Amino acid sequence: MKSLDVKIVRWPAESGKLEGFRMQGLPCLIVVARGARVPELAGAHEDWVRQPVEAGELKARIASLHLKATSHSAPPVVDEDGILRYGGAVLPLTVSEAEVFRGLVQRRPGMASRAELAERLLSANRSASQNALDLHMMRLRRKVVSVGLAIETVRGRGFLLKTQAVDGPGC
Repeated sequence: MKSLDVKIVRWPAESGKLEGFRMQGLPCLIVVARGARVPELAGAHEDWVRQPVEAGELKARIASLHLKATSHSAPPVVDEDGILRYGGAVLPLTVSEAEVFRGLVQRRPGMASRAELAERLLSANRSASQNALDLHMMRLRRKVVSVGLAIETVRGRGFLLKTQAVDGPGC
């Protein structure tokens, strides 16, 4: 697995960079200028410090964010380019796989029904037959196991996305 580097963003001067990093699911340390309002954090993969910041504190905050980014506590994310990011791993998905996977993530920890996933495929102008969905699920299962995820079938109804480390082995 490839680890994620913590991105340092100067606020508010580099606010555009922050939005780009957020869309990619990258961990960010926001260095807030004196007198500037602190931005609202978008999740556990962000933290902030105010200028001037001591080198030791900067190093500690970066280490903390790196640990959070490489742990499996954060949910998987599929960016607009179809790249799955989870626990520090980066995994490219096809357009169809990305649509199906987004549906699984959206319903997690619950079940994504076959009808919901087929609808996602149709909205992406992809074949949504039962055979096509089953083929995408088979390929996704093989891919996501390498990043510590598993897809469980709920017979005749849908699918569950599980984390192998948290939800138990062989899920």
